[in-house]
Amino acid sequence: LSAVTLERRHDQRAFLGEAIPVHVEVHNRSWLPVLWLRLHDTVPADLMPGPVVRQVISLLPRERVRLSYGWVGKRRGYYRVGPFVTMGGDLIGSASYENRYVDDDFVIVYPKIVALTDLGLPSQSPFGTLPSRERLFEDPTRIRGVRDYQPGDSLRRMDWKTSARVGSLQVRRYEPAIALETAVFLNLDGADYAQAYRRQATELGIVIAASVAVHLVEKRQAVGLFTNGRDPLAESLNPAPSLPLRKGREHLMNLLDLLACIEVAAENEAVPFLDLLNRKSLGLPWGSTVVVVTAQEAEGLMSTLLALRRRGLAVILVLTCPETGFDLTAQRAGQIGVKALQVRSERDLDVWR
Repeated sequence: LSAVTLERRHDQRAFLGEAIPVHVEVHNRSWLPVLWLRLHDTVPADLMPGPVVRQVISLLPRERVRLSYGWVGKRRGYYRVGPFVTMGGDLIGSASYENRYVDDDFVIVYPKIVALTDLGLPSQSPFGTLPSRERLFEDPTRIRGVRDYQPGDSLRRMDWKTSARVGSLQVRRYEPAIALETAVFLNLDGADYAQAYRRQATELGIVIAASVAVHLVEKRQAVGLFTNGRDPLAESLNPAPSLPLRKGREHLMNLLDLLACIEVAAENEAVPFLDLLNRKSLGLPWGSTVVVVTAQEAEGLMSTLLALRRRGLAVILVLTCPETGFDLTAQRAGQIGVKALQVRSERDLDVWR
């Protein structure tokens, strides 16, 4: 078997429910035949659509055999695949030999992405790329025409060339526009979720964070992610992995990689969510939008959100646990200028569609 080489090719990233084609090439580099060779692929159950892949082949001298099968990303996560085990022997089965092909192979399955057409997130940051109804946020780089001069208009808005041409004073009209810089704060402290709803509510929070990020990046807006979950791939034990505000597809892929791998932190291992919210929000620009995704209203949450509002940040509160008393929470949030939503299932995301 030392003369037999094996190569497995597949995409290392896939979306939830997406098929992952796998191609395996077995090459006999020897001038002697391989009478029988049994192939066995070691794959996590959450990637296998059916029975485990096992196949017996024979190889002529210098022959290449190509095999194809598929995996399916049934659950989000980071999956190690392999080793690929080969076993061969002589014709009568008096001797057998085993070889293991171990490489650094993995598959990342992204969380579910829900298409959102209109988030309706508030923003106070002018000079962006998104159209706005607020005339206060006119962007001087986006000229949409001119109008007659009115007493009180600034001289900086005067269009002197047009004024000379038409024989009366004209001022420029600008398109209102905003920048929707959004930071998503995702609570993955297991102690903050009731045991009965922990998995459902935390997975729903991850779906919300991923869907919001994809929507904003497609709108060419900056988005960041801050969470107190556990990243199993971190080189050091980082109790609060985060990605600052950035734009672009590369940043989105990094964000989805983190959301695919992130795990709920065990009790007493996570950074307290309010501490994370206070500390990480200090570096956000004035007028940014903060989306807070957590289980339910906890002690001190409203005081923390009020402090964010006083620093000039727009705040959206999203609760994912199906607990009673949400109406009272929404009323208290409204009194401090915070919009509160209860999302108990993916159907509730229709408020953003």
